[in-house]
Amino acid sequence: MLIPLSWLKEYVDIKLPLKELMWKMTEAGLTCEATKKVGDEVVLDVEVTANRPDWMSILGVAREIAAIQGLRVREPKIKELPAQTAKFPIDLVPNFDLFERWSAIAIKGIEIKASPKWLSERIKQMGHTPINNVIDITNYVMYELGIPMHAFDYDEMSGQIMTPGLSKGGEKFTSVDGDSYTLPKDAIIINDSERLIDLAGIKGGLNSGIKDSTKNILLHVTIDNPVLVRRASIALGLRSDASAIYERGPDKGGVVNALKRAVNLILDIAGGVIASEMIDIKKEKFEPWELALSFKKLDDVLGIRIDPSEVIKILSKLNLSPKKSKDGVTCLIPTYRGDIKIEEDLVEEVARIYGYNKFPKTLPKGQVTSIKIPYYFDDSFHKKIKQIMTASGYSEAIPLSLLSKASLEKFGINSKNAVKITNPVSLEYEYMRPSLLPGLLEGIKINNEGLVQLFEIDKTYPEENYKLAAVAKGLTFRQLKGTVDLIFGRLGSEDFEIEFETDKDYFHPSKSGTIKIGREKVGEFGELTPILLSKLEIKDTVLCFEFDVAALQKHAKIKDYKDLAANPSQVEDLTLIFPPKTRIGEVAKVIEETPLVQDCDLTGTYKGSYTFRIWYQDSKKNLTDKEVEESRNKILKEIKNKFGGKLKS
Repeated sequence: MLIPLSWLKEYVDIKLPLKELMWKMTEAGLTCEATKKVGDEVVLDVEVTANRPDWMSILGVAREIAAIQGLRVREPKIKELPAQTAKFPIDLVPNFDLFERWSAIAIKGIEIKASPKWLSERIKQMGHTPINNVIDITNYVMYELGIPMHAFDYDEMSGQIMTPGLSKGGEKFTSVDGDSYTLPKDAIIINDSERLIDLAGIKGGLNSGIKDSTKNILLHVTIDNPVLVRRASIALGLRSDASAIYERGPDKGGVVNALKRAVNLILDIAGGVIASEMIDIKKEKFEPWELALSFKKLDDVLGIRIDPSEVIKILSKLNLSPKKSKDGVTCLIPTYRGDIKIEEDLVEEVARIYGYNKFPKTLPKGQVTSIKIPYYFDDSFHKKIKQIMTASGYSEAIPLSLLSKASLEKFGINSKNAVKITNPVSLEYEYMRPSLLPGLLEGIKINNEGLVQLFEIDKTYPEENYKLAAVAKGLTFRQLKGTVDLIFGRLGSEDFEIEFETDKDYFHPSKSGTIKIGREKVGEFGELTPILLSKLEIKDTVLCFEFDVAALQKHAKIKDYKDLAANPSQVEDLTLIFPPKTRIGEVAKVIEETPLVQDCDLTGTYKGSYTFRIWYQDSKKNLTDKEVEESRNKILKEIKNKFGGKLKS
């Protein structure tokens, strides 16, 4: 929000040096860290929080500065309107779901011309180009009082009727500045008897806008549904000062005064006479309301004691009309402070004007609970997995949880099966991710030099299941498999099996597999298909895996440690030959299940032969050569019967 200093001084005296004033404003919540020059004028650039629509006006900021300095604000004097001298019919059809309040008045016989210099300068200082006297006045009053308004060419309104409604979606609309739009569903619109003439809260229509030939106008102010205005504004990518105010909620009680202010300026600058009664259709009476503040509540929330006389002084500065009661104060909240609803809001007002920097510095106190809080999330298993991954040389990445439709299509994922965001900030972030891999691959694409190893453990959608995924560039398949073995080994789930096939289209059909424990699928691993990598403009081979964390945790086992055997083991290497496509992992499992075999490792392969190192051991006695021979023969027999394998001669 831009605040010209000379305009501000019309409503409040500035006693503090500018830099100190800006700091005091920032300390109170109205952040002001920069100024700029517009011609000879110094303009403050303030950041307005979403809960303070009253700060979206020069007068609102003046009230705040007056409270900070302990001064009175000079409200603009609003004259009563002259008597009606003409009678222009107008019919406003109320719809309180769309407009909580709707005020309007007709003016006859105006002259459209350039604005006087003082008005043009004000509009320029606010960062806009002056248009004509009537439009500039509506903008001037919006900036002064924080209440948007719009002027229609009365003679261009067919049937002199205005009916609000919601767009069906797809309607064509041309705004007053000549830009054309296709309306989204559920934007607030106003129709006359024949056509759409206004996109309420955002832009007026060209067909009913003020022109050089306009002689008669209808000036109106509405209090629009803030949610509908914001949704339409985002959907159209069309933001205006008016829509920013409507989203926050303008002063519902100040509508008539704002209209009177604008009408008086129009009569003075553009001429004309009042041609209708002041129409004011409202859902309810919008009047100030009472709200009590307990001194004990104030002390308990703030943790310090502020003298009651100081509290009353602060609330008076804020124009909250405090009246002392037995245990506190009762305030009368003006309608422009729609953010003050509950007692804690008054506590905040006292605290920020008193000054948070006056609060003593104290260390927080508390105690550790002995029972778990509701919805407690135990992340100890996640931490264990992260330790395994970092020990394997992987770096944790935290990509966004949102993807574009194009990203899903590259992975062969149907967007209909993904969760779509209703109001995405961009088409690049339209869908909730069904897999962690797309985000990790963006990391590979960005870090395209040398060895890259990334992992993530987080949720996927729509199931909201936690997944563990990793991608690697510059590793061999054997190294990736080593990481997979390490994960399952550290978790005590060494009885996993690999099926060298997967139903995911983005995995290489002959260089990937599915991991199962029993009949339960745990995840997939392997090489990504070159087709996908080409779409992503990644030239190198990329290996990856993605596992279901709940399945990993379910099958994780606590290892039982046994005493070291007092008797030594006997170790030998067996080199075996198998038919093509034999699953060597299953061979190793058969060997390990043979009596007297304590362990088995695949130590080498060469031209279809596989060398296994086998440890024979009995915890109760030393093994004889004959006992080892019997165990070996059982191994060779099982291998021959199950796999057609034999000892290499």
